[in-house]
Order: sequence, then C-alpha cells, then structure tokens
Amino acid sequence: MTGQSDIARTRQQIAAEYLSAQLGLSGLAEGTTRHSFITTKMERMGESFETLAEMMGKEQAIQVVAQTLQEVPEQVTRQDIVQVLLHELGDSEPTQQTLDSIRDLWETRDLLTKRFGPEATRKIIDAPVCLPTEEGACS
Repeated sequence: MTGQSDIARTRQQIAAEYLSAQLGLSGLAEGTTRHSFITTKMERMGESFETLAEMMGKEQAIQVVAQTLQEVPEQVTRQDIVQVLLHELGDSEPTQQTLDSIRDLWETRDLLTKRFGPEATRKIIDAPVCLPTEEGACS
C-alpha cells in the first residue's frame, strides 16, 4: 500500500497547479499565452490524478481531487503565492533570493500603507520610472 506521504505530496501538487492556473488568470503567466499556461497546469493536474488513481483506485482518487480543490482558498494569501512560486520555480538559491525580494516588497508595501494609506501607497508603487518624451525614451 502506498504511504500517506505520497498521497499528501500528490494532493499538494494538485493544489499548487490549480492555484498556479488561477494566478495565471490574473497575470502570473506573463510571457506565455494564458491559454497555453492554463492548459499545461490542467494537464499536470490530470497526471497527478492518474498517479492518485494508481495508488488508491479511480473512485477514491476522484474524491481526493474534489476535496483538494474544495480546500484551495478562493482568495490567495501571500503564503499561497510563496508556495506556488516554490512549486513553479523549484527550491533553489535564485528562487529563495526572489522570494526574499518579494517578502521585502510586501513589507515595504505594508509600511507605506500604514504610513500613507492604501491609495497613496498604490500611487507610490505604480509610479512610472519616467514620463515618456516625444522621442519615446526616458533619459
């Protein structure tokens, strides 16, 4: 019989693929077509389902996948994003550096919001690098 850790790991993969696809709908898939990105995620979820079906049978695998998808939060938290990025990028030193930068960004945003409020914070964060000139380049 297959261990619970294999099932738990497969459930985690399914949840990460599903969350990644959800985030792809809102911009995480920059640089790839959204359709292609989401199709790849769904194919990976299908592969994970097949793995579960081999471990526990098709009917039980369907129940596990349904339960896993129901447990995925509708509103994604920062921790969810970290988990998706680890899943997508792999746990490497460059990924950890990226995650550290993201955490710093979140901390800075929280400090700005506390000090200036959400509207001013959005203006600060979304300020352009420079205003376009007639030549089209920033100096």
